[in-house]
Amino acid sequence: MITLYYASGSPFAWRVHLALEEKGLAYEACLLSFDRGELKSPGHLARHPHGKVPALSDGALTLYESSAIVEYLEDRYPRPSLLPADPAARAHVRIEELEATLYFSDAFRELARQRFSTPPERRDEVALADGQRAVRGQLERLEVRGATRGTAWIVGDALSRADLTWLPFVELAARAGVELDPVDLPWLLAWRERLRARPSYVRSYPPHWAQS
Repeated sequence: MITLYYASGSPFAWRVHLALEEKGLAYEACLLSFDRGELKSPGHLARHPHGKVPALSDGALTLYESSAIVEYLEDRYPRPSLLPADPAARAHVRIEELEATLYFSDAFRELARQRFSTPPERRDEVALADGQRAVRGQLERLEVRGATRGTAWIVGDALSRADLTWLPFVELAARAGVELDPVDLPWLLAWRERLRARPSYVRSYPPHWAQS
């Protein structure tokens, strides 16, 4: 049995959750609480020595880091594939994964600190606005790439890991006040609606977001 250890709202964990759903794998989702310190518990530190999410166990194997996990799932359970067959297209998928998990994540860090970790009365409004502009700039660049390719999904006409990696970050940005503008980001808005209509989205949606 596969077990996914995740925390509600983590975009890195959510990309793995989506991959498990899209591959149709049987798995158990174990929700850990930030507030109760469960990510720093001895049990979880044995799975992930940095006390983060996600972690995944598959039988006797335990893995951490979302990029390593989605690569493992693709190699161990290759059907249905979440990578295109063409080598160049596969490279573009991996570039988009890095765009989301590295460049977008870096741009989002200050916005997340102001929006989610700082009480409203103590927020730095200038830093908040700067963070929103930085994140919006990243989304605008993604819009250009998607619209230029002219396909339904970020890389090609089939859903791939690029889409499953970007979606959690796009949704998290919206919760931080950077919503998709239908005038400036029409391709991204249509892309997000296609993903929201998939059963994998409903089944993996962060529990605490559904309650808020």
